[in-house]
Amino acid sequence: MKRASPTSTGKLASDRWRHDLLADFLGSIRLRSAVFFPMELDAPWGFSLSARGAAFHIIARGTCWLEVAGVAKSIQLSEGDHVILPRGDAHVIRDAPTTQVADIVNCDDSNALKGFRAGDNGPLTRLICGCLRFANDATDPLLAILPPLLHFKLQTAHPAAWLETTVVRILEELESDRPGAEAVVTRLAELMFVQAVRAFFEQNADRVPSGWLAAVRDKHIGRALALMYAEPERPWTISSLADRVALSRSVLAAKFSQLVGEPPLRYLTRLRLNSAALRLRSTEDGLKTIAAAAGYESVAAFAKAFKRHMEMTPGVYRKNRGPTRARHTCFSDDRQAVSAFRTKPLREPLS
Repeated sequence: MKRASPTSTGKLASDRWRHDLLADFLGSIRLRSAVFFPMELDAPWGFSLSARGAAFHIIARGTCWLEVAGVAKSIQLSEGDHVILPRGDAHVIRDAPTTQVADIVNCDDSNALKGFRAGDNGPLTRLICGCLRFANDATDPLLAILPPLLHFKLQTAHPAAWLETTVVRILEELESDRPGAEAVVTRLAELMFVQAVRAFFEQNADRVPSGWLAAVRDKHIGRALALMYAEPERPWTISSLADRVALSRSVLAAKFSQLVGEPPLRYLTRLRLNSAALRLRSTEDGLKTIAAAAGYESVAAFAKAFKRHMEMTPGVYRKNRGPTRARHTCFSDDRQAVSAFRTKPLREPLS
């Protein structure tokens, strides 16, 4: 849905355009597939992971330590905690900071898709782990915006209700063996991720010093972003954007790059191609229609830009889109993971 201009009368006074911008951004998130696998681990235990999509870990029972590439300090996780690594950065998870680790390489690799038990005779930790693959990894602005780690603690109570509801629903659906369970689980996983990103936005919108949220908060750069999202097909230039947000071209370019992390027109290109890729995957619209909606004057120009970023033509991309899917490897007692996640009410802090 096309939004009204963020510089129109009323929008300027109410700042409603910020709400619309965040809503559009959250609405653009699409998953291609989801992988879930449970782990039961008796201390001592430890392993390293990386993923081709977003990795996540939910602590269903016990405690453990997480170390993520690019994050300075290790983090202790407790029962009910939920962590997401949006870009699947290499990370280590173990029962104690000094425990040696084993390599598992990719959590979405077929060889790693095994719910397993490991360790010795120490305290038990039960994890629900997995990987979420985005529909448009190469162009999705989300991957450039989010930090390497999203951590939701049970005690905060902000994300806890949706976390319990969604995760338990996912596990029950996987256990049900009902028709369409894989499609339902992928949609639920997508919902879980959208809720996590929204919770991150709500908790950090007013305090991050840089990045996309800081850009949205800025009265000039935020409006420039809103203009791009409202009318991605418009032939924007640095000059036309600068005129609309009342900045000089040089200041706009420098400030946008500083806050967002890339120049305005490069961001616009990724935004356009991400939107086009979503339409290729979800509609039967012709290439001419999709190219025009993405701001390209010809199918040839669109196809050239698309292939440069996606490393395949629009036609091949559409042909290979395939259905979304979910994969799951379970223990015979996998229902315990559901009950373990419900062990204590999420309204109460856990010690």
